[in-house]
Amino acid sequence: MPLSRNEAADALRDIAQTERRSSSAYGYKETAPFMFLWGAIWFIGYSVSDLRPEQANWLWPVLVVLGFVASFAIGSRQPPKAKGDASEGWRHFASWVVVALFITATIILFQPSDGRQVGAFVALLIGAAYAVVGLWVGMRIAISGIAIIALTIGGFVFLKPHFGLWMAFVGGGTLILTGAWLRRV
Repeated sequence: MPLSRNEAADALRDIAQTERRSSSAYGYKETAPFMFLWGAIWFIGYSVSDLRPEQANWLWPVLVVLGFVASFAIGSRQPPKAKGDASEGWRHFASWVVVALFITATIILFQPSDGRQVGAFVALLIGAAYAVVGLWVGMRIAISGIAIIALTIGGFVFLKPHFGLWMAFVGGGTLILTGAWLRRV
């Protein structure tokens, strides 16, 4: 018995939806290690910024460079199928380098008077980047970005004395928990 035009259209729509879900799940699994890594970096960086603020100016650049090197190592160990076309890996890397350069340039130009302002700005920008990327890649990443934005604003307004520790736990914790959430697909 031949398929009707509507049945064929429904079957094709179901196949396309399954393909999107499968691709999203695979992308989540491949993104999780990066979330764990950067969550740990945030935890260390913001904790030290709160407890030993005099160490923050040298520690953050070191952590960011180590994070980029570790991210490159993680990306190079992923199976070739996860990398997409050959240009995809360097585009992801270059995108985050542009974000880091933008953050650096903004801090140099506007010279914030308080470490909390720098910490909040960076967290808000990264949260916004995750939210936008998540709109294209998968809602779990977007939700993570929105959570970082909301928790950053809440901590900045209500937890002024220990904003750094707040960001260590909720910023770093959000990334780590998102990594765990992405692995459970």
